Amino acid sequence: MKYQYMPVFVLAVLSVVSAGETLFTSGPQEFAGQKYYWLAEWKLEVTLPDDTDPADRFEVLFGSKGADKRTLYFDYNGKSGSISHVGQEGFAWVRLRLGKLSKGSKVILYGKGRERVAFLAGVRIRCKLALSPKVKPIRTAIISPSGRHSAQWADLPGFKLTEEAQRLWNPSPGHPDWRRAERSARYAGIALSKVQRWLHEQCLAVHDKRSGLFRPTGREWNYRDTAADCYPFYVWAAYYTDKEVLDTIMLDTLKAEQRLCNHLDRLPVRYDMETGQKIVTSFEMMIFEASEYAKDGLIPIVEITGKEYPWFDRMRGLVDDIFKHARIETPYGKIPSTNIEVNGELLQLLPRLYSMTLERKYLDWAHRLADYYLLPGKFVPSRLSDHGCEIIGGLGLLFTVDITASPEKAEQYKPHMKYMFDELLERGTNSDGIIVRNLQKAVGHYDGVTTGDGWGYDYVGFLDYDLALGTRHYSEVIRRAMTNLLKPRYEKFNWDHGSRDNVADSVEGGLYLLYRIPVTEAFIWADREIATLLVDHTDPDRLWGVHKLEANTVRTVLIHTMLHTRNIIARPWREGLQLGAAPYGDGICIFVKSDKAYKGFLQFDIPRHRLYMGFKQDWPRMNAMPEWYTVEPDESHLYRVEDIDAKWTRIVSGKSLSEGLPIHVEPDRPLRLVVTRK
Repeated sequence: MKYQYMPVFVLAVLSVVSAGETLFTSGPQEFAGQKYYWLAEWKLEVTLPDDTDPADRFEVLFGSKGADKRTLYFDYNGKSGSISHVGQEGFAWVRLRLGKLSKGSKVILYGKGRERVAFLAGVRIRCKLALSPKVKPIRTAIISPSGRHSAQWADLPGFKLTEEAQRLWNPSPGHPDWRRAERSARYAGIALSKVQRWLHEQCLAVHDKRSGLFRPTGREWNYRDTAADCYPFYVWAAYYTDKEVLDTIMLDTLKAEQRLCNHLDRLPVRYDMETGQKIVTSFEMMIFEASEYAKDGLIPIVEITGKEYPWFDRMRGLVDDIFKHARIETPYGKIPSTNIEVNGELLQLLPRLYSMTLERKYLDWAHRLADYYLLPGKFVPSRLSDHGCEIIGGLGLLFTVDITASPEKAEQYKPHMKYMFDELLERGTNSDGIIVRNLQKAVGHYDGVTTGDGWGYDYVGFLDYDLALGTRHYSEVIRRAMTNLLKPRYEKFNWDHGSRDNVADSVEGGLYLLYRIPVTEAFIWADREIATLLVDHTDPDRLWGVHKLEANTVRTVLIHTMLHTRNIIARPWREGLQLGAAPYGDGICIFVKSDKAYKGFLQFDIPRHRLYMGFKQDWPRMNAMPEWYTVEPDESHLYRVEDIDAKWTRIVSGKSLSEGLPIHVEPDRPLRLVVTRK
């Protein structure tokens, strides 16, 4: 592992307490009477003194809180190692076996992640003569925790509700806000560089070359986790940071999973990469995993790539065969499952497929499912968090399409939808308006009930209903809930069961709502949660894992990052690059900075909801990338591009911006552009 240390450091203050103890006296934290450095937040660089003998011992004063096991990593003379220590309460000297010591050499001490990371109260070298344990003074540099980036999320302004923050999140400022654009550039620079490293160092490392599949959790490729929650966000990472990987490995994986796993027509089963054999499951499980893959795995990809890439054909083929093999007889026609999660997922797929193809069968199948739930009357889902929230968003999205495509069905569903939403508000929210995990039996505000990570997903359905009817009844309810997110109770909050994935789900849902209802408090909350819980700003060398909970975290980080770039992508992405943008009237102001010379393109987003998905309006929906700023990708729509510092103005077409605006950035000389409609 290589580090790019900043040149600025401070020296640890050492105090020789006795012949056997040399301690840090400037450590930022204290335990058991000792000052110490927690290696989750600090790296230590120890320079061995000039009188070091090759046989001397290198020791660290290792801390323990109870009998817990903590781990320390070290680099020395081009080699890396680690030591785990289980101690009693307090500190104990532990030897690091570095091999032969050499004067002037450096020992780097550090941790990984934040769990069970070592904390150190001192370092020392003991002479080789055991009968004369002389302690030699050591020069120890405490390296700035910023690691690869000079920017630290925690150092950036905007995590408190101040007048400055109010100005920062003005949805339509009348002049370019360069402070906001630069702040966003620092955010996006940290996040995108880390996502790119994650793609190359973590995701591609678990790509199985023999099968062409990914193996994030072992030997099996499955569709409920690997295909549905890991693979799509490996694809997202490639799309936003390395398109060559998108067009090669990611597409090859799509071909491989169909070739190896399709079992009943295009419905797949799991695959064992060690034996090269399918793992045949029950029909019900096959339907469940196919719907999971189509909705959670393929919708996010299709939302950003459209129909030109073969992910769309895979999504459509799965849904066609799910209904081809539907076995459940109902008064409304055959449906594929009675599992509310499966049917909720299909209700999110079918309106999209209808709008993208205008094939009536997709709308008819959606109506079968909606009739099954709504027409008997008084339908309210009991689970409101993950796995239960899909039906709410699915019914909401179908309602938006029915308003114009099938107005008689929209009129039929309207009272049933209102009943469902009103019951959810009365029996499924806390006093802040945040939706809880499960529907309660009685009317009330449930502050003592577990709050669900799917609260934002649920409100997407409410917002669809409001927008389709042109009303604001539920929008104001949602605005109140979003305003309350900045209350102290929601800082490092236990969403559902407190994992990072649950935080990611909660923030993702909040970002879908923020795109429609800009609330300053919720913007600040989203920034804070991403910075402090999801990106690990205190350890820039720690990357996310590759399993589904960590991949879902990367998904939310990318959605949040596109808020800060206004969907602009720098191609190619390079570590050390910063890119941010802020709204300005009907356009945007863009800030780009690089630590080395950069030549590339700024690719602008297009109205994907209309051009890819076929929606006449950009309806709120799950598993999507919000469109914070778009250009019309044709020659007839013209835009004014102004370089503020070079003082030139050009008129370019939307087609040119969508394909990529050429830029050249000199080291540490920011590029500032303003783009507006002509």
